[in-house]
Amino acid sequence: MDRMVVTRHTTLERLGHYINIFSLALLFISGFDMYWGLPYLTFNDAYSIHILAAAVFLSVNWILIPYNAFVNMNLRSYIFWGTDFNRLWGMIKNFFGNSDYPPYTIYDTGKKRFVNRIHPVSKILIYIQYIALFVATVTGILMYSNSMTLLGFNVSLLILRAMDALAPSFNLSGMALAILLHVAMAYLIMAWVIIHVGLQLDPKKFPHMKSMFIDGKEDVLADTTADIVDTSESKEEFEEKTVIKIK
Repeated sequence: MDRMVVTRHTTLERLGHYINIFSLALLFISGFDMYWGLPYLTFNDAYSIHILAAAVFLSVNWILIPYNAFVNMNLRSYIFWGTDFNRLWGMIKNFFGNSDYPPYTIYDTGKKRFVNRIHPVSKILIYIQYIALFVATVTGILMYSNSMTLLGFNVSLLILRAMDALAPSFNLSGMALAILLHVAMAYLIMAWVIIHVGLQLDPKKFPHMKSMFIDGKEDVLADTTADIVDTSESKEEFEEKTVIKIK
């Protein structure tokens, strides 16, 4: 039986994923313990855990993941292209039994790497995640300190002024609005996690899960979601073949 075993997730990616899971769990536990006044942790302990977990989680998502995507030349695969819309439409039609399930894992033998490996729904979820993460980061800075500076500039004051400008529309103070947005983003990220995990329950994604959590490898010839291309051909020929295969 023919096989083509390639690296789907690098060691750094898998390490980042493990750290993300652990730090996000600590963020939820400590954050909701403080917000709801639960008896499991003292406020000071929960606060300390929350700040430490936030520092780790933000470092992974704002630094490690973009850096890893850059060095592995995967930044382009995070963009929702027209081909992703076609794939998503094909998946919807497949759900209703009107077409085959379109491949979204694209391995390029010419470049010897994946040029796309992200489910189109996952790309949309990534955008939602980073919007929520940005709001949570901004409001979290204000809640952490009212005098945090960056390059000599008082970032906290700028955020507070923005919150104060928006707050009257909600009959709240600027700080109260920041807390409300921070908690709302926590719930949104929690919903994101549930949907993200739900997507992984698709049997077609089991090889991808094995790659992420175990060895980082995948046999693309055995992956029912995979298509193998060779862009050492002309760009025009490659794009034409991709469109035909998606249709």
